[in-house]
Amino acid sequence: MFEMYDLRSNFMYYSDFYLSAKESSFSEASRKHNISSSSLSRSVAKLEEILNLKLTKTTNKGFELTLDGERLYKKLDELFSKIDIFTADDLSDNLEVTLTIGTTRNIADFVLEKYLTKFTEKYPNVKIHIFTDSATNLNDYLMNHKIDILIDYLPHINYSEKFDLEIQPISQYNTCFACSKNYYEKIKDKIHTLKDLSSYTLVISGSSRRRQMLDEILQSKNIEIKPQHLMPDSKLMADYIKANNFIGYFIEDELEEYNLAKIELKEEMPKNPIGIIYPKRTINHVARDFVTTVLED
Repeated sequence: MFEMYDLRSNFMYYSDFYLSAKESSFSEASRKHNISSSSLSRSVAKLEEILNLKLTKTTNKGFELTLDGERLYKKLDELFSKIDIFTADDLSDNLEVTLTIGTTRNIADFVLEKYLTKFTEKYPNVKIHIFTDSATNLNDYLMNHKIDILIDYLPHINYSEKFDLEIQPISQYNTCFACSKNYYEKIKDKIHTLKDLSSYTLVISGSSRRRQMLDEILQSKNIEIKPQHLMPDSKLMADYIKANNFIGYFIEDELEEYNLAKIELKEEMPKNPIGIIYPKRTINHVARDFVTTVLED
């Protein structure tokens, strides 16, 4: 009835059965483990279908295990009790683990350092790997479990219950157009609105959520701005616009770092919320503790 191959193929169903059986209640298991009770019930029904066995019987208080259900629960309890042999507090002393985080270059430069420093103080032996890429590629990494956590602009492109993702906002950044301080003195009296920018050479980051949010505002106001140059990150964009007297699109917090002048416009520029995104049910101990560190900040 119970073989490792069968467990490997249907692990989620066995796991949901075990969590539910431990509480003798779908609703209580749902509350404790943040899984919908209907999802747990469906998993148990599916497992009964796979095994061709009746595992539970309904009662007024929830359900009881059948004899076969009891046998299966005991086997799973033996297995899962051996897996759960450490807590998050053991990570810094007993385990060599790696935390993988995906994010964009801009977020890595201006958001991550304070979180990483705080986390490393608590878990100095945890190895940290940071992957920077486009929003689309990072999303694929998360969905294919190549990274533990994604930190990205919100709303996340895969914000959907079917992907079983937890999404928590952690910060927010104002955006603006900017140029070199010398060039600003020449054009500051000529640019007052988004529409005025259409007469100048613009440089904007390429395929990014920040760019999408700007496009949404432009479309709502029926303004067409076509950037002549697309850049992968703010550092390159800042160097490029200063060397050529162009105008770029930045997060306001970047201006001091790159010695740029903000171009004041009548329109309110987009605010870019940033969030931490991770799988609800498959997040590992070290990644979960990093999330806690970030949300406590």
